[in-house]
Amino acid sequence: MYARPLLKPRIPSPRASEVKKFDSPVAGWISNRSLSSPMALGDKQGAAILDNWFPTATTAILRRGKELYATLGDGSEDVTALFSYVNGANRRLFASTAMTIYDITNVLVPYNWELGTEDGDIIGDGLGNTIGQLSTENLEVFEDALGGNWVVVQFATTGGIFLVGVNGESDGFIYDGASFYPYVEGGISIISYTTLVTPFTVGATLTGAISGATATIVSVEPGGALTLKDVTGVFQSGEGLSDSSGGSATSSSVDTVLAPGITFPGSLTTANMSYVFVFKNRLWFLEKDSLNAWYMDEIDAIGGAPVVYPLGGIVQRGGSLVWGASWSLSSGAAGGLSDQLVMTTSEGEVAVFQGTFPEDTASWLPVGVYRIGNPLGNKAFFRGGGDIAVATTVGLIPLSKAISLDVTALSPAAVSYNIQDAWQEAIDTRGSADWVCALWPERKMAVVSPPSPSGDYSPALYVSNTDTGAWCRYTNWDARAMEVFQGQLYFGGPGGKIYLANVTGNDDSETYTGIFLPLFDDMGSPSNLKVPKMGRAVARAKAKLEYTLRFKGDFDQNLGAAPTATPVAGDNSWGAGIWGQAVWGGTTASEVTQSWKSLGGTGYSCSLAYQVTSGSPVPVDAEIVRLEFTYTTGEVLS
Repeated sequence: MYARPLLKPRIPSPRASEVKKFDSPVAGWISNRSLSSPMALGDKQGAAILDNWFPTATTAILRRGKELYATLGDGSEDVTALFSYVNGANRRLFASTAMTIYDITNVLVPYNWELGTEDGDIIGDGLGNTIGQLSTENLEVFEDALGGNWVVVQFATTGGIFLVGVNGESDGFIYDGASFYPYVEGGISIISYTTLVTPFTVGATLTGAISGATATIVSVEPGGALTLKDVTGVFQSGEGLSDSSGGSATSSSVDTVLAPGITFPGSLTTANMSYVFVFKNRLWFLEKDSLNAWYMDEIDAIGGAPVVYPLGGIVQRGGSLVWGASWSLSSGAAGGLSDQLVMTTSEGEVAVFQGTFPEDTASWLPVGVYRIGNPLGNKAFFRGGGDIAVATTVGLIPLSKAISLDVTALSPAAVSYNIQDAWQEAIDTRGSADWVCALWPERKMAVVSPPSPSGDYSPALYVSNTDTGAWCRYTNWDARAMEVFQGQLYFGGPGGKIYLANVTGNDDSETYTGIFLPLFDDMGSPSNLKVPKMGRAVARAKAKLEYTLRFKGDFDQNLGAAPTATPVAGDNSWGAGIWGQAVWGGTTASEVTQSWKSLGGTGYSCSLAYQVTSGSPVPVDAEIVRLEFTYTTGEVLS
């Protein structure tokens, strides 16, 4: 008999680790992709979360911060509008609250301050007088308005270049490059006076002792002059002037017109107009809560009597007119889509017209009425090339698509299609009014700001790269008004605060965090469990990055705590450089961070949560190269 040899148990060899790489998210933020689809556009990497990283054609760059530029008034009112005037070397930036417009072109101090003690007690004389300064003190240029939702257009005439503004609540204004005037019937006149006996009062009724002329005092000007509105008769030079509040003096001139007037029929005034725009050298106005549009009776005219153009019989769904614009698309055929007028209603209809103006029956032609989603506000659109993109309840819709597609098919054609789920959620939770859009050509950014209901939702901007169409989200920026002025984006929000965008390494001394969570990937084996081992983020920045990297399995988006802010040396920064050593305008050499970190967790579909925090005065300027991790794969269990 032979003894059978003893067999040793077979010990399986350990599984070899595999490597998974997530490239830089050049396809941007994707919220409408199938959870099991890792790529967004062909082979380009998309992100389930992309906060405060701006996607470019080659990488994603950590945004820069915001810097306080000005504080309107005493800081008790929110910013309602930002607009600018540009005429050669005369360039002015304006901002408004509900009652006051300020010239903020040159602001010396960005914040309001008062002198106090170490204990926080304000130093004063006990009578309410303190030592301090308001940021926009003496910068008021138009006061006692109502509403503040100014819609403004710059209009060039043979008599000058003007700004015209309306808000649907109070009298509009005209700005002639030097001064603001109410835009009212009869215009604004001025009269000089001498021998002042008793000061005049704004709002009082002025009467000429000899002429019997009357007017309402708009302002009392330095040097002895009154601006007037509602003038009846002609004031004479040398006659006594008195107002209804007891003011008196002697006139030293006749009254002369400073700013032209506008006369609507009946009881209508510019206070009833909520929108103004220019089409073929004519001012057009949209009447608030109405389907009536008004256009000036004369070309190249800023004063006169507008003519009504009712759209009640043209659009089919009712509502009211929200905004209008000139829309130009290149076309070689006569009657093609070039130089057209568009007006949009609150019910999502766009009426398109060709021609010069309605009374020119030989050229005026209604092209058609097209459906888009309901517009999200009268500032919720922007121009891109010749096209207009409109923020609506079905997405950010190009008008060029609206004329060729049914409204039910517009969503896939929307500029915002990649973030459609997030867009719809914002409408459902934040509301479908008062959205604001801006185009920042110098940064290749299209910016959409949904409202932030007080105390309910954190401020956020949806930002798109206009070259690639990729999206991201900027957090902690509450932009209720935006304006690009001399290549720089300004935005304003609560408490009268106006900020410069994308300029420092922190958000007005607060830190912010960039988050990149790639779309989840099952790596071609959805039934196998993956066990991560090590991971790293490869990034380039001005300093070695402090970052967190966490494995996330099976669509878990719980990011965990953010890292501490990456310190950045300020050798070449204003206020931080050493005289004789720092190079003005010099840049800090880019450093590559690619250290490995241990990872935990398991999952069938996998991603990595990458976070970088910025908080230094000097921007980090981090760029994502790639994320990667090693893992082993388990057997399929049955």
